[in-house]
Amino acid sequence: MFDDLSVLAMAKKRMDWLAERQKVLAQNIANANTPDYRPQDLKPVDFQQALREAQPPAVTVTHPRHVVPAGMVGAGFDAERIKTPYETAPDGNAVVLEEQMQKVGDNRGAYELAANLLSKHFKMLRTTLGRN
Repeated sequence: MFDDLSVLAMAKKRMDWLAERQKVLAQNIANANTPDYRPQDLKPVDFQQALREAQPPAVTVTHPRHVVPAGMVGAGFDAERIKTPYETAPDGNAVVLEEQMQKVGDNRGAYELAANLLSKHFKMLRTTLGRN
């Protein structure tokens, strides 16, 4: 029933990506002492593209004196690149525990944000339906 709602679809996609990223980061930490191990990370999802796919067709400006729609002003996210490791142990291991733990913390915060967004969205739907 609610699967086609863009907010739910976006939050679900984001939470799925974050859960999978958590697995990859945990694997990096588990292999912190494995010789020649290179840390891995998931390629960031292009959420700007996902938003474009989830939204109706864009509004166009047909006359120069018309008001420019808010979505057309400065839209865009900077894609984050996966960088090469800057530290490598003598045994060839490139896992930096501090860096991995920071990523885990950031990942957790992003997951909690998406979960809170879903929770608030469901509360709003329940209120709309008259089911407090």
